Amino acid sequence: MRKLTAGIFAAGLALASWACAYGRTADELKRPQDPGGAVQLYVTNNSGGPMEIYAAGAGTLYRIGTVHPGLDGRFVVRPLMVVNGTVEFVARSGNGPLLRSGRILLKAGDVVDFDLTPSPVTSTATVRPRLVAGGPGQIET
Repeated sequence: MRKLTAGIFAAGLALASWACAYGRTADELKRPQDPGGAVQLYVTNNSGGPMEIYAAGAGTLYRIGTVHPGLDGRFVVRPLMVVNGTVEFVARSGNGPLLRSGRILLKAGDVVDFDLTPSPVTSTATVRPRLVAGGPGQIET
């Protein structure tokens, strides 16, 4: 009797967990605090000197790190910056102008490329398109 009850309970638990997850993909279940849900920032510094990188949003400004000229940097954005609205990335050198990304609405798992040039006009920040597996090929969203 005990084995039968345990088997029915396990089957019910499996059915309930499947029903709760029905219709959702793994990307929809990502949260910023999860390892796969963190926002990644890739910075390419093509300017003439080292650049300090900052993130501004949710009423705060914090320094992410430094990227030296001709090098790339990879950073993880704090989870609280992502869940409370838009984020703006700012790069600053000691003697040059501020390079701004503009406000970007991010969600868990996004990857941002921030390309720095000597001119604020040609510096860009873009969010990479997400790839969704669907059948024979992958679809960009």
